[in-house]
Amino acid sequence: MREGKWVVVLLDEINLASSETLECISSLLRSPTSSITLTEQGSLEPVPHHPNFRLFACMNPATDVGKKDLPPNIRSHFTEIDVPPPDADRETLLSIVEQYIGPSAVSDKAAIMNVAEFYLAVKDLAETHQIADGSNHHPRYSMRTLAHALTFASDIASVYGLRRALWEGSLMAFTMVLDAPSAQLVTALAQKHLLAGVKNVRSALAKEPTLSCAQEDSVKLGPFYLERGPLPPDSGDDYVLTPSVEGKLIDLARIILTRRFPVLIEGPTSSGKTSLVEYLARRTGHRFIRINNREHTDIQEYLGSYVPHPDTGKLVFTDGLLVRALRNGDWIVLDELNLAPTDFLEALNRLLDDNRELVIPETGEVIRPHPHFMLFATQNPPGLYAGRKVLSRAFRNRFLEVHFEDVPEAELETILCTRCAITPSHGKKVVAVFRELQRRRQSGRVFESKQGFATPRDLFRWAGRDALGYQELAENGYMLLAERARREIDKAVVKEVIESTMNVRIDEHALYDFESREADLAQFLGCRVPSDSSLIWTKAMRRLFVLLTR
Repeated sequence: MREGKWVVVLLDEINLASSETLECISSLLRSPTSSITLTEQGSLEPVPHHPNFRLFACMNPATDVGKKDLPPNIRSHFTEIDVPPPDADRETLLSIVEQYIGPSAVSDKAAIMNVAEFYLAVKDLAETHQIADGSNHHPRYSMRTLAHALTFASDIASVYGLRRALWEGSLMAFTMVLDAPSAQLVTALAQKHLLAGVKNVRSALAKEPTLSCAQEDSVKLGPFYLERGPLPPDSGDDYVLTPSVEGKLIDLARIILTRRFPVLIEGPTSSGKTSLVEYLARRTGHRFIRINNREHTDIQEYLGSYVPHPDTGKLVFTDGLLVRALRNGDWIVLDELNLAPTDFLEALNRLLDDNRELVIPETGEVIRPHPHFMLFATQNPPGLYAGRKVLSRAFRNRFLEVHFEDVPEAELETILCTRCAITPSHGKKVVAVFRELQRRRQSGRVFESKQGFATPRDLFRWAGRDALGYQELAENGYMLLAERARREIDKAVVKEVIESTMNVRIDEHALYDFESREADLAQFLGCRVPSDSSLIWTKAMRRLFVLLTR
């Protein structure tokens, strides 16, 4: 502003700024000669407005989550320009596609038209509500979605060939957020348009890359070779790989191949969102960091803060977890992303954009990520889980979205038996109880409270209690699932399902009766009953003691 150089000052997402911030710049907007006073510096002398100084601002319409209208006294001072989406004009769309893949399409100019036709066809499916994402909402595709696909294709075209690269990029950007039937529709469109002219499609998609990447410094996952990190790779033999898990593994490996894009994984609890990322980090030799978000998450936990030095006592800036991961090339997971405050999430916009930069306000330092850095985020679907909110479309669009389904029933039995070392017959009974409880919840809304909802994580706790027979297995399940229900009717339903599935009878009175188990009480509880004479063993006290010790 002082020098008047033609360096564009852009106020991005201006309608996310606070009223106080907007009020500070309002004096600049009143006339071409307006000035600003830096009261924070204690100076009362206004900064003069150079004739060549220009101020720009941009924003999304106030029709999205978290976006608001600008105050009239601010908005009226701007010259407004409405920018239509580039894909509204076919010629503009073709020019953009050519800009991304033109150097790779010198000998295959038809690919440019094929990509444009595919994009318009998929967008038409979304706008006419013929496809849905994993949460049964209509997906919203934009030019950023297409840019993700084309950037990915341009990066790997020299290794996999242009048509194969376009195929993989389109699957990555357009299908991984969809439910299974919708993904099949879009995959069919991709085959029709992007593989047009390919004589042997199956052979082209199964072809191994001709490159120098199949080396000792790479880890092969499906058809992709991922570069190793600084740590020794772990084989991950303790992780149970089932067919559906392997499919999710290949989807994530495809995204990680270029290490360009942040990933948002949405799915129900215990569907393997965080554990799969951790497994990939171990396999490729990268340090794994996890941050649990909550309603009052503070940006300092991510970026860092000033703390006293242990030796000198002076205040020094200490990097937060996100900044350390950026510097060191670690893989970081922002767990439960839609629990964090909206204004905090929007502060990450610059890192999620294509320029991938993070500014630390306290020091003014601009950090660019290490080449191996990867950012993942996970969340449960909003509306189905308490406290989860809907993220703005503009914010979600910066991620590559992946939807995880529940673990299939047959695979859940395999995982239980392998991970918890129980017999297949016990695993089958546990899963049968789980499915029946879910069926009754959907039909009769038995479990209306959050406390009564059974998840696969409960099954792992149940199976990990080392039951010797169906009777003990049933009692363990009753104590774990029924005893947390607040209503007697819910508890009765759980008991009925467990008894009918395992063909046993559960006597809840005898379950907490010390006298009936006097011979094996210590073995049953895993500890001795306190002999303090001041303790009065009421029925409720015995029940609480058994539940805590078991």
